[in-house]
Amino acid sequence: MRALKRIWQAWKKIAHKIGNFQARVLLTIFYGVLVFPFGMAARLFSDPLRIKQPPKQWLDRPDEPCDMGWAKRQ
Repeated sequence: MRALKRIWQAWKKIAHKIGNFQARVLLTIFYGVLVFPFGMAARLFSDPLRIKQPPKQWLDRPDEPCDMGWAKRQ
């Protein structure tokens, strides 16, 4: 019984190391395949501050009441 317990403890240490390695590899692949290309595409093709083509006139914003209720919702 003690031999099985020692084998089980050793296996848990080995499995933990394998799991850590596998997680790092899978997360690196996930980042390289999905996150990095999406980020690069968003950076190259979007212009949220409208720097590349500034608007010709001021942009209209919806009129919102500036009261305590509005301040509490922020």
